[in-house]
Amino acid sequence: MKNQKKIDWVVHLVANGICGDCGHEERSFLPYACNAHTHGMEKYGHPDFQLVLAYLPEEICRVLNTMGLRVQAGERFQAGDMVRGIYEDCDVRLDEAREDGRSVLRIVVPDKYNRFPEEEGCMDGYRIQLLETDALRHGAGKRAMS
Repeated sequence: MKNQKKIDWVVHLVANGICGDCGHEERSFLPYACNAHTHGMEKYGHPDFQLVLAYLPEEICRVLNTMGLRVQAGERFQAGDMVRGIYEDCDVRLDEAREDGRSVLRIVVPDKYNRFPEEEGCMDGYRIQLLETDALRHGAGKRAMS
């Protein structure tokens, strides 16, 4: 039997919708936005990861867990890195971001034309990746991380 790696971190997803456990309804996020992040990378001496595009929960978990497994296997990442292997047709970029008072590495995904949020012509839904975490909710008003 192969030695399988155990996922020993948590993926926390806060998004518009209704919690299946408590019934709380969340409707404060901007369109296309969520706050999905890991807790537990510190045991590997590494920052946690964040994804703010409101993909399906399975895709969010795939992306965040893939990054976590790579850290668990010994890879180290930092802000500014371009990361291969998450998607077949593009690299993703890691940006430093703040999430609940801590520094995380935000996984920034280019749009379907491989344009990053700060590039001219980037699709609107992908531009939200430039917002501070608190500004992903309606009425927060804080603007981009430059």
